[in-house]
Amino acid sequence: TACSSSLVALHSARRALQLDECDLAVAIGVNALAFEASASTAVAGMTSRDGKCHTFDDAANGYCRGEGCAAVVLKRMDDAIREGDHIHAIVRGSAVMQDGKSASLTAPNGLAQQELMLACLADARLSPHDVAFIEAHGTGTALGDPIETESIAAVYGEGRDPVRPLQVSGIKANIGHLEACAGLAGVLSAIITLQQSQAPPNAQLRRLNPRVAATVADVPVQFPTEPTPLHRHVDANGAERRL
Repeated sequence: TACSSSLVALHSARRALQLDECDLAVAIGVNALAFEASASTAVAGMTSRDGKCHTFDDAANGYCRGEGCAAVVLKRMDDAIREGDHIHAIVRGSAVMQDGKSASLTAPNGLAQQELMLACLADARLSPHDVAFIEAHGTGTALGDPIETESIAAVYGEGRDPVRPLQVSGIKANIGHLEACAGLAGVLSAIITLQQSQAPPNAQLRRLNPRVAATVADVPVQFPTEPTPLHRHVDANGAERRL
């Protein structure tokens, strides 16, 4: 599933635990660079000419390929607590969606993205306004970024309290696009964000892409350029959490 490969692995691991197919699951993503792939993506005009992911920026001109690997170990919550494991985060919901008809690999289907976000929220039994932070795909392409931010704004922005704006960041501007490992790289970034209670700045963001700005013009969505504290969500029982 290309860039979502390691997230699909995470989803499959979670489902296996829920169905009692196993008691421990490991989801792993790996991306190793090879000349042939780098050459083909460059010829296709997908990669950045200056070797950087200018995520959400007006200078967005393609992505920078990155190399790396990531792994997460998953258990059912009761098992992890009973066995004294250090719990870094809870996966409250997950979903997988087919992209449907789209113009190209770098021009995803925005409606399919929205359906996926809503399916994931439903699985987690959360509302869009429960979410304070989004770790975006954010490849740094002039077309793909606005499609994604439009989808995020449509699902999470409408009716949101202006004093609790949604913070949106992307790790690819820091480490490049890890392709098959990109999803888990984003998950690890999101975990650190929650642990630190602040949204990380978007590296390389100097001037917001006007097309991105247009997608969030009427909704409280922000793209931080410095560490930004996250608002705590208080549920009906008065318990605080950050999502």
